[in-house]
Amino acid sequence: MEFREEKQSQSALLGLQHLLAMYSGSILVPIMIASALNYSSAELTYLIATDIFMCGVATLLQLQLWKHLGIGLPVVLGVAFQSVAPLSLIGAKHGNGAMFGALIISGLYVILVSGFFSKIAKLFPKIVTGSVITTIGLTLIPVAIG
Repeated sequence: MEFREEKQSQSALLGLQHLLAMYSGSILVPIMIASALNYSSAELTYLIATDIFMCGVATLLQLQLWKHLGIGLPVVLGVAFQSVAPLSLIGAKHGNGAMFGALIISGLYVILVSGFFSKIAKLFPKIVTGSVITTIGLTLIPVAIG
């Protein structure tokens, strides 16, 4: 019985950690974009709400395991920090419509090329992909601290 309680408390702590990591990214990215584009408080609120809603939609789609959609695992999809600079530049130069249009076009592009990458994924062993992801994460630590 003691082992089960320990496992549950560990699962709860890891779940909380995952929630905080996902939620902080889902709030920080819109804040960074909004500050770069001098958004009002109302626009910032709308951007954050839209971002969290779309992260939820993407997460629900990943929970499914269909032929061409979803991985069937309970992963929470969040926002990528590398999108901040390009979106800020596009929004500043061409406006909000172009910024959101660029997001839609890039999403469609990812959907189109994902089939190709799923076929070549077996060429990359787990040790390679794990090392690459770890390296990316370690190089982002100074950015996150800043």
